[in-house]
Amino acid sequence: MLNLLMGLGVAIAVVLVFALLKVTLWVGLPLGLVAGIAMFIWRGRVIQQRLEAIFNRAGELMKKQQFDPAIEVMKEGYALAPYQFMIKGSIDGQIGVVQYVRKKHEEAEPLLKAASYQHYIAKAMLGILQWKRGEKKQARETFKLALKAGRKESLLYGIYAYVLCEMKERDEAIAILNQGIKVCEGDERLVTNRNALQNNKPMKMKVYGEQWYQFMLERPVIRQEPPPFARVSKRAIRG
Repeated sequence: MLNLLMGLGVAIAVVLVFALLKVTLWVGLPLGLVAGIAMFIWRGRVIQQRLEAIFNRAGELMKKQQFDPAIEVMKEGYALAPYQFMIKGSIDGQIGVVQYVRKKHEEAEPLLKAASYQHYIAKAMLGILQWKRGEKKQARETFKLALKAGRKESLLYGIYAYVLCEMKERDEAIAILNQGIKVCEGDERLVTNRNALQNNKPMKMKVYGEQWYQFMLERPVIRQEPPPFARVSKRAIRG
């Protein structure tokens, strides 16, 4: 928000300067808009770099399984929230993912709900919690929201289909996989699972590797490291 106000302030200042110089509005206004937009973009990049630095520090702690210190580091990012849209939602989503992986679902759920809709990993985890609680309709809506942001993410279609299968909705699961195959241009993992369901066989989500196991729906045979730290896209940070 503050970045937007800064941009508007610069734009207005430029227009006023040109007005004082008695330059026609048709010259001052476009230049003011350009200056304001440039300020907004520059400030957005500055805030983005600061937030990425915080997430990188937290990620290093996560690799060492120092979860609580990692969360404290991520909370430092809340100080940047007034400057840019969706930053708080991005941080909430990151912390929610950490708590979900730790199986602290009561702490995780409100954060996953507050997460930016573009944080599709957080929304998928929220959908899983809702499904496990028997809230099937809400889980479907949450997964649909996640797919809006992660439209081209093969794993999302697979997870949604897996949950639908657990709901005994095999035909709907096949339809979701077909949708994913179309969007993801014939992704072999989706094709393999679609074919398995069509032949009344269980899905094999292990083809997604560690990405799949972070959702805690299956346990890997050997697990030496915590699930990978979920990164927020630059688009989500910029808002």
